Amino acid sequence: MAEVEAAVSAAPATVLDLVEMLGATGKPVHFHLHDAHPLSTFSPFGVSDHLSFLTDIPLRVEYRGRRSVPVMFGPAGLGRVVAKAIEAIGRVSFALEIHPTAERLSLGDAAPLFGHWQDKTNAEQMNHWLSVLGQNHALLLESIKAVSSPGPAGRISAVPSR
Repeated sequence: MAEVEAAVSAAPATVLDLVEMLGATGKPVHFHLHDAHPLSTFSPFGVSDHLSFLTDIPLRVEYRGRRSVPVMFGPAGLGRVVAKAIEAIGRVSFALEIHPTAERLSLGDAAPLFGHWQDKTNAEQMNHWLSVLGQNHALLLESIKAVSSPGPAGRISAVPSR
């Protein structure tokens, strides 16, 4: 576990260095943003990335007093990547590329729309995914606002992806 932890903690600095190098090209850059962790098993596609910035990775055992570990970047790491991109490149755009999971979220006020469905699993999974995308989009917008000064319209954009 110590080796995994060391690799995960080293990755953000490498990403920031890469963003800095991209800035040297002088060209606009579009970023597909998502988090990752090598121990993740959330993806129905079998990959350990394309995760929410707002999740923890559950562990089957206790490690350092916890039964979960944080993802590679988390909210603060996203903020650092966004800040570095805006600082080093300037003309950037962002899209969230977060895969759905099998998690479900109650339909709440939308439940009557699905009253004729016998199995609401797909609707509840989509509701969860949309909620996760919305929360991550709000986090991305906060990160952009934290480092952006008013400028020309369209200079920076944040678009949640499907």
